[in-house]
Amino acid sequence: MDSVRETVSSVLKRRVVKPTEQRRAEILQAAMELFSSKGFNETTMEEVASAAGVAKGTVYLYFQSKEHLLLALKREFMQGLTDAVTGIVAEAIEQLEAGKEIDYRDIIDDIFQTIVDYHTQRRDAVEIVVRQSPSPDLVREAIELEREYLALITTAFRAGMDYGLVHTEDPEMTALLVNAAIRDNIAACLCYSEPADLDRLVTAAKQMLYKALAPNLEMPPRRPRLVPAPKP
Repeated sequence: MDSVRETVSSVLKRRVVKPTEQRRAEILQAAMELFSSKGFNETTMEEVASAAGVAKGTVYLYFQSKEHLLLALKREFMQGLTDAVTGIVAEAIEQLEAGKEIDYRDIIDDIFQTIVDYHTQRRDAVEIVVRQSPSPDLVREAIELEREYLALITTAFRAGMDYGLVHTEDPEMTALLVNAAIRDNIAACLCYSEPADLDRLVTAAKQMLYKALAPNLEMPPRRPRLVPAPKP
């Protein structure tokens, strides 16, 4: 009996209890790999638990459902993207406040390249976190995940307006439209090779933004719209 107790005691002493955040990260990593290899719909919570080396019940302690796992992956992806772009925006604003002259095209280049690099380096995650939609009852939560990122891009546009570098009447809507157009096409390119040439896509997108946000753009007077003649 004493030998059994000693054995149990020895095992318990060697047992490593992982911190909560580490366990959570391992579950998310297992989910990411399974969603990528098998597909989101085909993956079960039991498989996620097995891949993470935990009991099924342990997974549910961290995530209510597979959709909540997806939301958590989206949240981490968006937080990383926001953090990456924040550095670019903060540096540009600091330079402007210090009175340095900045070409707004350089800021666009830096932000855009950061976005492209971030997605390219996480190619396996892009199709899951960008292209996969959660269940209808969680769509609102998924939309909220991009709020901080969109606020950051809006701040960049507003700063550009304040210093006469950017021309737009509605920086918030501009940020929304630019984000949707750019990120959706980057995701399609990386996931489905459509379009196949990422460099060409990046060059065209930058040129579009240069012209769309051009400062002091002289627009011709609006001409009256031609009203079609009434049909007889």
